[in-house]
Amino acid sequence: MRIAFVSQEYPPETAKGGLGTQTFLKAHGMAARGHEVHVISQTAGAVQTHSLDAKVHVIRTPGFYSRMPIWTEAAGWLTYSAEVAAVIAELHSRTPLDLIDFPEWGGEGYVQLLNRAEGNRIPTVIQLHGPLAMFAHALGWPERDSEFYRVGSEMEKTCLRLADAVFSSSQCSIDWCRQHYDLQRDDVPVLHTGVDTTLFAPSDGAKESRPTVIFVGRIARNKGVETLVDACCEIAPESPDLQLRMVGTGEAGLTDELRRAAASAGHSHLLDLVGFVPTDELPAHLARAHVFAAPSHYEGGPGFVYLEAMACGLPAIGCEGSGVAEVITHDETGMLVPPGDVNALAGVLRALLSDPEKRAAIGRAAREFVLASAERESCLDRMEAFYMQVAAANRSAPCRP
Repeated sequence: MRIAFVSQEYPPETAKGGLGTQTFLKAHGMAARGHEVHVISQTAGAVQTHSLDAKVHVIRTPGFYSRMPIWTEAAGWLTYSAEVAAVIAELHSRTPLDLIDFPEWGGEGYVQLLNRAEGNRIPTVIQLHGPLAMFAHALGWPERDSEFYRVGSEMEKTCLRLADAVFSSSQCSIDWCRQHYDLQRDDVPVLHTGVDTTLFAPSDGAKESRPTVIFVGRIARNKGVETLVDACCEIAPESPDLQLRMVGTGEAGLTDELRRAAASAGHSHLLDLVGFVPTDELPAHLARAHVFAAPSHYEGGPGFVYLEAMACGLPAIGCEGSGVAEVITHDETGMLVPPGDVNALAGVLRALLSDPEKRAAIGRAAREFVLASAERESCLDRMEAFYMQVAAANRSAPCRP
């Protein structure tokens, strides 16, 4: 097949989070299986660029900002979707595409899907990663009476209605779209790229000499990092050499705030802020730690950092009430705590750090869960079959009304 993956986020230039990582893994996974793969992503520059990322053809296109100032998120989403549609039209005119894969986030498929007719119909799927409605209702951003929310949520809703098929990284995102976007499809499978369980695996090497809790991700307030630091400070008197290793880049000024908070609690040596770590080096950091904790206020799920830590044999701690609960079963493959609850988080950290047998049992169960349900090649098998089915079924189908 000739597949186009569309995502504003794509490493390294516009890599921000899970959406870019998933696009990278989907693109390289399908290319490794012999498909011709193109990625359409964004560039901060003023001109379109073409490059080859191993076997993946990458087109980076500027938004409308290269021709006029973009002052609002709503205008940015609308105009960028038109830029994407123009790139797709040019790409399709050279050699017809068999399938386009859009994220729901950003409404990037909006103009392309509105402009479909019999003469330019390309089978199209949408992957749910975490809709704007989820962020607005669960995290309070954007404000629900803002023009950005009105326009952005309508764009995402329209894309879901017009696409030939929809799949999702989690059941959680499906539920949000059913509730707020009137998603009525019964056949929305949960598919994602899974985890490389050969790369992310337990190590025979020694653990850190200090009891080590590890966090991986963007060091941001909505990731619960303040709660995590406070919880570690609470149990530090019982474990004076406790170490909280934080892997990832942070919001401006927040890392300094975290250092000051630890120091003011009398634990200036608690934090080890290591910054960005390449993917191939991350398993070593995980395997040397004792417990993984990422108490995000909310996650659409499944949360690949949790799966990666679990694949390395670590008990993982996340927050209940969101997509993380789809991969962590409390007291079996990890631990779940209420969002923002310092005492609850401190309690499960204390329980795991003080009981090596419990840690080991949960770590083994966590790895077994990943091997059974989130191993990368098996996940890509299911995704490839889904793509091929949609492409075959919709190649000559009439436009959806």
